[in-house]
Amino acid sequence: MSSPSPLLQLDHVTRRREGREVVRDVTFSVTRGEVLGLLGINGAGKSTTLAMIAGVLKPDAGTVHVANCNLHERPEWARTRIGYLPENVPLWPELTVREYLDACGRLRGMPRAARKIAVDRELLRLDLAGLARRLSGQLSLGQKRRLGLAQALLHDPEVLVLDEPGNGLDPIQTAQLRELIRGLSGQRATIISTHILGEVEAMCDRVVILHAGRVRLDAALAGDRGALDRMFLQIAREHVAA
Repeated sequence: MSSPSPLLQLDHVTRRREGREVVRDVTFSVTRGEVLGLLGINGAGKSTTLAMIAGVLKPDAGTVHVANCNLHERPEWARTRIGYLPENVPLWPELTVREYLDACGRLRGMPRAARKIAVDRELLRLDLAGLARRLSGQLSLGQKRRLGLAQALLHDPEVLVLDEPGNGLDPIQTAQLRELIRGLSGQRATIISTHILGEVEAMCDRVVILHAGRVRLDAALAGDRGALDRMFLQIAREHVAA
């Protein structure tokens, strides 16, 4: 039986910054229903890789395909299928929570009736209904992360891209986030960037470890989880030696 076609495919992707390759020849894929953890120490190239997947940055070499479509040949079409939560949530502090989500829906071209349904759905799903009239700039860090996740889910994307989604969350909110992501994953390809090994083990089916912009490990978590510890110890030794 053939394996399912990936919803997200990176082929030999490279990105340079100031003449230096921050992402080097990266190749991996994510299928529908799969949650992939993108793991690495700070500066490994995780956020740059996610920005290329989301269409914010263009690769200097290689390709990103979403649902068999080259993201950078048909960016508007591909972006309708991507939900993106960057590490720093882009909020408009003068808008209320509801106004912010409605504005995000309008930017995505969602009709008024569909926007209202989607906004109400995400306010409930992310436990933000009680904050709907509060200004976005007055939210706590954890509340801002939840609002950022709400905007990423607003248009019901097929590919969900989350950069450090657990930042700023307390232990209860972290447990709720893990449950939510597992519940959302059935019809989506989800990729989560983090530097916390426990988050990957709690939420993900597979892990890709980046180090110095290169893929060092691509493995299912159903197997030897000790491989992650051993790989990170090796990376730590290399990092110190450098």
